[in-house]
Amino acid sequence: MSPTALHRADEPPPAGFLSGLLDDEIRTVLSYTQGRRFARGALVISRGERDRSLYIVTTGALEVLLITPNGPLSILELRSGDLFGEMAFFDGLPRSAGVRAIEDAEVVVMTPDGFDRLRLAEPRLAVCFLMDLGRILSARVRAGNERLMSAQAAPERAEGLV
Repeated sequence: MSPTALHRADEPPPAGFLSGLLDDEIRTVLSYTQGRRFARGALVISRGERDRSLYIVTTGALEVLLITPNGPLSILELRSGDLFGEMAFFDGLPRSAGVRAIEDAEVVVMTPDGFDRLRLAEPRLAVCFLMDLGRILSARVRAGNERLMSAQAAPERAEGLV
């Protein structure tokens, strides 16, 4: 994986994960990760697993699945530069959703042990990793808040039209 593959092609580079780092710094961070490949249809993680690894999609596409009474529900598509597994990475709780490859895909995996090695050897890069991860998580929470606000405002607007 090239260092520039950590962000999506349709995003400006400053928005991509770790895009504020120099290429050699990204290579250093990547040296603490493991690459994995998944064939189309392969299950990457299962709901309820107790693995704390964080995944970064480098190629291909995956889907996040929730289990419902009517079967699996695909709630999100992940592409190059997208992250998943961040909740378990931080809180150590079982996985809240599954992830399956919808086309052949490659990811890099940051395990807790890999992150500890990064933290001890390259503390500044470890802080950059966490701060950038926090920025992405904050953006997700804000987007979720906006969706909730829009959903709550929609019935009020509809009532005013009647």
